This record gives sequence, C-alpha cells and structure tokens, in this order.
Amino acid sequence: MNPTAKAMLSWERQDIERKFMFPAGKHTNVNPLFSLLIGLILGVAAYGILFAFPGSYLATIWMQRGLIPYFIAAFFFWGLAILLLKRRKLALQKQALAVRVTPLDYEYVLTPTSVDQVLEMLYKQVEDPERFVLFSRILRALSNLKNLGRVSDVEVIIRSQSEGDQNILDTSYGVLRGLLWAMPVLGFIGTAVGLSAAIGAFGSTLSEMSSLEPLRASLKDVVAGLGVAFDTTLEGLVCTLILQLLLTFTRKQEDEFLLECDDYCHRWIIGRLKLVDQEAGA
Repeated sequence: MNPTAKAMLSWERQDIERKFMFPAGKHTNVNPLFSLLIGLILGVAAYGILFAFPGSYLATIWMQRGLIPYFIAAFFFWGLAILLLKRRKLALQKQALAVRVTPLDYEYVLTPTSVDQVLEMLYKQVEDPERFVLFSRILRALSNLKNLGRVSDVEVIIRSQSEGDQNILDTSYGVLRGLLWAMPVLGFIGTAVGLSAAIGAFGSTLSEMSSLEPLRASLKDVVAGLGVAFDTTLEGLVCTLILQLLLTFTRKQEDEFLLECDDYCHRWIIGRLKLVDQEAGA
C-alpha cells in the first residue's frame, strides 16, 4: 500500500499557493507574484468601498490627491497580502509539531538500524516531508545517521539546519522591507510635489495681482497643494506604521516556531541518541 495514501499532512494539497497552482516559496517564503495579485484584489475592494462614500474624508485623501496615494495603497496592500500569506503558511508548518516520528516510549533508542522505522512512521503521516521546516531537519539528520552511522554528527546537522532556517526566514522579508522603505519615501515625494504646486500657484498670482480678488481665487490652488503635501505624508507614515506592527507580530510568531522546532528535535531525536553515546563510550 502506498505509504502516503493515509497521510494526514500534505504540503502539496494544503499550501495556499499550491492550491492556486502558483510556485510556492520555501517554507514560509511567499511567492511575490501571487502576493501581488492578492494585494491588488484587496486594494480594488478597498477602493470599491471608498467609491460608495465619495464625500468622506478617506475618499478625499485617497482619491483626490493625485497618483501618489494610489501607489502607497498598492504597496500597502501588497505588503498586507504577504503577511497574510505568511501566516497561512506558518499555520501549516506548525501542524508538523503535532506529528510524532519516534515512538512515545521513553526507553526507545534511535540507532542507525532503527532509522528505517522512523522514516516509515514519518512517511505514513506526512506527504512531502522535506517541504516542512521540522521534517527537513530530521530527514537530513537521519540520512546521515543511516549512511554513516555517526551519532555525534546528528546534533551538528540539526544545529546547522536551524541556522539555515533562520537565514531563510530573514530573507523571506526582503520584499516587505522594500515596501516599508518605499511608502514613507512616496509620502515625502507627495509632500514635495504638493508644496511645489502650492508655492508655484501662489507666486504666479502675486506676480500678476492687481486686486485682492485674484488672490482669493488662487488660495484655493494653494490649499489644494498643501492638502496633497500633508495628506500623502500622513498616508505613507500611517501605512508604514501598520505594516511594521503586523510584521513585528508575524516575525515573533515565526521565531517562536523555530524555537519549537529546536525543542522538538532535541526531545524526540537528539534525546533518543544519548543511550547510544553512553554505550559507545563504555
């Protein structure tokens, strides 16, 4: 019988990116194109709500301040989509912690001859185990134990994999960090554009002014330029603040997950090798 026929956990069937037939990033890394599409959908939905309230303050600052607010909104919803997808992928990865790859008997000893038994238990419960952070570590360690029979290398390999997973986690936030950098910059660009328009309109009026009436009319252009200047800065900073807070919470959860993977490996893999080390030393 196919050992994966009764698998409880399947990356191919349960990963959200694979469900939509997109190439999935490694572990909790997100496909940029898929997250961009999700972000565009969220942005269109948000602007659809604003269209329903054309006279509201939010509709005014997001729809009547030139093109820059649209770019800020696009970057914001793209970043939001990345975080939402990462949380979904992290939830799938966390399910691996509930799978036991060694017997619950605390007298069980993991040796080169018992590796096949552990692998059989793993493949009966999980499809594509190498796609999971936890099982990727275990597979590499068990392969070394089976092929070389060197118990002392198991802990070294798992520790090395743990450091590699941390590096992968750091790089998975690259696109999001770029968006967080770009949004306040766009806000400041909007400030410069708005102030330039306001000062230009006011200066042009002063040079041609023969009475107070043209001055009053030009003040509308000045106020409009100042509105673009301050509103775009506000939008960029608020969106950056929201995304940064969400990133902090998501990163904290991923760091805690990696620590849980370390604890799992020490408890159920490395901890089962101690008796073998003692017998080898004797």
